[in-house]
Formats: sequence, C-alpha cells, structure tokens
Amino acid sequence: MSLRDYLHLSDADFRALFRNSPIKRIKRRGFLRNVCVALGNVGDPSDLPALERAAADPELLIAEHAEWAIQQIRGRQKQAQPQIV
Repeated sequence: MSLRDYLHLSDADFRALFRNSPIKRIKRRGFLRNVCVALGNVGDPSDLPALERAAADPELLIAEHAEWAIQQIRGRQKQAQPQIV
C-alpha cells in the first residue's frame, strides 16, 4: 500500500486495518495527518489527486495538513522547472 492509498481509508477501514496495531491508538485523524506530512516531504505530483481529496476531509486536522502537503509538492515543482532568462 502506498502512502497516498492510506488517504482513502474511511474510519471503519482504518479501524479494521489497524485493529491489532498500536497505530490504532493515534486514530485515523492522527495517522492521516502524518501521511499528509510525509507526502508533503517526499511526495510528487502523482500524489496530488489523493491530497486534494484529503483537503476536503471533514476532519480539519487532515484537511489542513493535506493543503500544506499540496503546497510543498507544488513548490518543489516550481523549483524544478527550468528558468528562462
């Protein structure tokens, strides 16, 4: 499962996937916030659709971190573009 795939987890899916894991303790909101931070640090443009959907999550913590990650990826894209002088 890629990092962006975790952003598709509903609360029920999250609980089922991590039912025997200590990750369950941080709950879906904390886990997906961490996924967004990781994607913001290492993600690429292929992660943007999943992050854009996460930015509409009703959980504000997830939505705000998804927006931050989108800005980070787009910022790296701009830096990678050749400068025309």
